[in-house]
Amino acid sequence: MIVAATLVSAQSQSSDQRVRPRTIVTTDPELDDSNSLVRFLLYSNEVETEGLIYASSQFHWRGDGKGTRFSMPDREYSRGDANLCPCTSWRWKPGERYIDDAVEIYARVYPNLRVHDRNYPTPALLRSKIREGNVEFEGDISKDTPGSDLIKDVLLDNKPGPVYLLAWGGQSTIARALKSIRQQYEASPDWPTILEKVSRKAIIQAFGDQDGTNASYIKPDWPGIAFRQMSRRPGGTAHAVSCVRSSRST
Repeated sequence: MIVAATLVSAQSQSSDQRVRPRTIVTTDPELDDSNSLVRFLLYSNEVETEGLIYASSQFHWRGDGKGTRFSMPDREYSRGDANLCPCTSWRWKPGERYIDDAVEIYARVYPNLRVHDRNYPTPALLRSKIREGNVEFEGDISKDTPGSDLIKDVLLDNKPGPVYLLAWGGQSTIARALKSIRQQYEASPDWPTILEKVSRKAIIQAFGDQDGTNASYIKPDWPGIAFRQMSRRPGGTAHAVSCVRSSRST
């Protein structure tokens, strides 16, 4: 029994000392994203969760609550005989809180998860990482949001190692964070250093370019940022598992 206890202690210590990839999840309310979020939380002992951010995409956007009508060509609301937009929101239910709900479910099983690995983050810690991103309209990067501010702060901090930006929906919140960094520092003498730092630090792991912001802003303005198209990898449709495994193998 002493040997067994020693082995358990050694394994736990080894688990504590391993480097966990710093990870930010951005996700829209699609059902596969909601399922992936639950799975991600079950793997959250393997990563350092820096953010859980509500995001938009061509498939889900909330609108601005002011009655502003919006549409883009060749979207599901305008294909075939459909003529559903311009509209004030698209497939975003009032009071949407799927990230909060997933963390509340996690909180119920957390005591049992911690029995198996004490590196599971506390529910309180996960709740503190939840933010609303650029959800008003598809591809809108016109203003800062709590979600883009969180991404910006993490990319600018001085912690070592990469930051994995998981884009399960659109990338507008990520794009806004990058745009805000550029706007703040581009005219300063520190810009070359910051540009190199952020370009090296950020790794985008995306399931397509679901709002066009990678093509229209991120790739042209931040060509040094690594972009991984996860949907083209084996098992790519399993958002959480493929993203965590890919980040741990880097």
